[in-house]
Amino acid sequence: MHNGSSLIQVQPHYSDKEEWRDLARRFDLKYEVLELSGPLVLNIDERPIKMIERYRHSGLVTSLHGCFIDVNPGSGDILFRRLSCRRMRESCLLAKVLGAKNVVFHSACAAFLRGGYMQSWADKTAEFLMELASEFDFDFFVENSMDVDPVPIVELMRRIDNPRIGVCLDIGHTEYSRTSMEEWFEMLEGRIGYIHLSDNEGLFDDHLPVGQGCIDWEKADRLYRTLGCNVPITIEANTVKDVEQSLIYLKEHGLFGIDRHSQR
Repeated sequence: MHNGSSLIQVQPHYSDKEEWRDLARRFDLKYEVLELSGPLVLNIDERPIKMIERYRHSGLVTSLHGCFIDVNPGSGDILFRRLSCRRMRESCLLAKVLGAKNVVFHSACAAFLRGGYMQSWADKTAEFLMELASEFDFDFFVENSMDVDPVPIVELMRRIDNPRIGVCLDIGHTEYSRTSMEEWFEMLEGRIGYIHLSDNEGLFDDHLPVGQGCIDWEKADRLYRTLGCNVPITIEANTVKDVEQSLIYLKEHGLFGIDRHSQR
């Protein structure tokens, strides 16, 4: 039975670093760092040292959202695949510097291609993820992103026998997919070890505060509790105010165990 003690994280912005740190202190939150995932940041010669040092010494970083723009380790083009693998490995090196325990990568299978394409993508992606898991002491999670259904991620997970590689289920992303939230949970049963929360209007990845879109959060909470264990949760709202609104909504409705994250 879920006991309401999951790790709750946010994705801070360095430009408002003091406000985010204050929010983290008031609500007992940790950081899933997202803003260091861009390609310029991952170029070693252009890393923003002050930003990295700030996060490294914050004591708040528990996760890193790895690179995801134009990244596909299962690409059939060897040049794209090599660059993608390089970027993902750089994300892991950065996560190590920051002291993160978890790294999240997006699924990158073309949504409307199946058959041999999907099987090849799953083979190549699984091989590389297991390679990373052998090199780095992290838990890795593959997030549904542009996926219209869970099938590609299911195929990927069938090829992975490492318990440190699982699924990050983004509830917001399920809302604009072609598949019900119930099916996402059912088809990925036993592999979901991480959750992203944000709201939207059912068409785009709006990252609205929780409760401000059309997602049925009571249903999401019921499905979440069927996981039977505590998993890291990241609230993906755009501003400090949006995150605070999300926390208040979740707390008032007793959802996702946020009741223990009361303001000090």
